[in-house]
Amino acid sequence: MKKQRITAELWDKMQYLFRNYYDRMVHAVLYYDKPIDVDILKSVLIATTEKVPVLHSSFHDSVINPYWEVEDYSISDILSVKDTDADSLETEIEEFITQSIPVESNVQFKVCVFNAGGRSVFAMIVNHMCFDGGDFKYFLKRLSANYNAMLKGGAEVEIKTGTRSYDQVYTKLEGEDKETAKKLYKNISQVKDTHYFPLTPSKPEDKSMINRCKMDAETFSLFRAIGKHYGVTINDLMLTVYMHSLYEFGQYPATDTLTIPCMVDLRRHIEGGEEAGGLTNHTGFMQCSVDGVGATLNDTLVKVLRSVRKSKHDKFMGLYSLPLLKLAYTIFPYAISETAIKIGYLNPLIGMSNIGLLRPELLTMGDATPIDGFMTGAVKYKPYMQLALTTMNNEITMTIAIRGNNDDKILVEKFFGILMNNVKRFIAENAKYLKV
Repeated sequence: MKKQRITAELWDKMQYLFRNYYDRMVHAVLYYDKPIDVDILKSVLIATTEKVPVLHSSFHDSVINPYWEVEDYSISDILSVKDTDADSLETEIEEFITQSIPVESNVQFKVCVFNAGGRSVFAMIVNHMCFDGGDFKYFLKRLSANYNAMLKGGAEVEIKTGTRSYDQVYTKLEGEDKETAKKLYKNISQVKDTHYFPLTPSKPEDKSMINRCKMDAETFSLFRAIGKHYGVTINDLMLTVYMHSLYEFGQYPATDTLTIPCMVDLRRHIEGGEEAGGLTNHTGFMQCSVDGVGATLNDTLVKVLRSVRKSKHDKFMGLYSLPLLKLAYTIFPYAISETAIKIGYLNPLIGMSNIGLLRPELLTMGDATPIDGFMTGAVKYKPYMQLALTTMNNEITMTIAIRGNNDDKILVEKFFGILMNNVKRFIAENAKYLKV
């Protein structure tokens, strides 16, 4: 019997192209205060996977037009359960989330439940070709909601199953704006910033690692309060301390212009937002450029705001270059279009992604509530790196996922130290604006 085929959408192809820069996995870890019922989770995962065929499909890199082919699978291909102890827990989580799922696999996501000390940790990885961080958050929320419904006797699993096409991003636009957006051929990846994060040269012993640093609730509260005083977002503040810290850590000349792309969820442009369409990728980016580091963190903040406010006031933010990609994939056979895009695309050496808020009340499983957790994007290959941010329970978890060695881990930890020192310095320099 002939297997069902699924069209490879524009972002499926682009994420496959990005295999040259990173491992294509997206990761999530949620720490629960009680055990998860694995039998119910199994049922929910099977029902969800059946409704989303791309999650049990293999990708075929055809010269003319690539496609997905729906495959048979069993729940053991997706879900594993491990009983462990507190001493081994973090090592085992790291081993699980740093694996990479081959595109030819019969399933494109994996889940592991770790049980230790009467509590469960839920860990999941998924091929970025299937969906991005925005839909990953949606997936986790629906997984929890469906788990709770099944716990109460429900049988029907709810998950969006509509189109995965990139052009949903034009559905909120009308008239001339829509026509203009579809002609935004400007290649914004061509901003040539040669600053890099100083890692060691590639070595045979390099391996995937996800380095983490936490901003505690007290520090976050003060940081956010100062942001409110200035009328700026946490994203603006994190960009400020991130860029300021990069100048310091990378020893960039103080007058150099530094440009960093920030990931943007394009569902802001979609009618129906995160509930619309199907599970897919809708991520663009905005460029943040500063013409040198400020003498103080407040000076750097002013420079950051000048850049990001220009982007935020652009009704087409994140939509540039999409028509160019569509054109390339339309007029050329796939193999030629990929080569052409590679020539024109410059992968940013340094980036930032604010994945945003994980709300525990939307991620409960029965009486088990997440007390900690994070999400992060793909593991970058040298010389590329990205800082990813997740907020949960009034704490920010910062992650830098790279392929490196122990010397690189030491460098990343040093950078985290510089970054957190700058957060505290910013708070100290603006303490007069905090209410006593």
